Amino acid sequence: MNFSLGVKKFAEKTGININKVIVATSSELFTNIIKGTPVDTGRLRGNWQPSIGSPITSRIGAKDASGQGEASISKVTEVLNQFSGDGSLFLSNNLPYAYKIEYGLYPNPPKNPTGKTVNGFSTQAPKGMVRVSIRRVKAAMTKAIRNLPK
Repeated sequence: MNFSLGVKKFAEKTGININKVIVATSSELFTNIIKGTPVDTGRLRGNWQPSIGSPITSRIGAKDASGQGEASISKVTEVLNQFSGDGSLFLSNNLPYAYKIEYGLYPNPPKNPTGKTVNGFSTQAPKGMVRVSIRRVKAAMTKAIRNLPK
């Protein structure tokens, strides 16, 4: 049985509105990813793009130098409010260094040491931002289900 079918059967059995669980869980996950993204100029954090149906493949010039992720989180909320249960939800970041930060692929030792990386990993996000947040998704889903009105 695939994950989606299992969640659907669980929702039917318990009478829980699965779309509310998906939206609440996705909101928690996407917010954690955005807030866990390291900030230097704010460009990486500002380039998180939520979508429904297919991932966005372009880059944008947005920056979030404040470090709060408010603009990106606001875009997430806007997209999630449009989600009707049809299609998949995506959060994309197409800046070329996003992958390097996620997987610690900076040169080791650094070519031009700045103190922003250690052993190839960002000092702000040494275990990545997406993988760490995905590990928390189970807790986010449990929280979303617990907070649903009965």
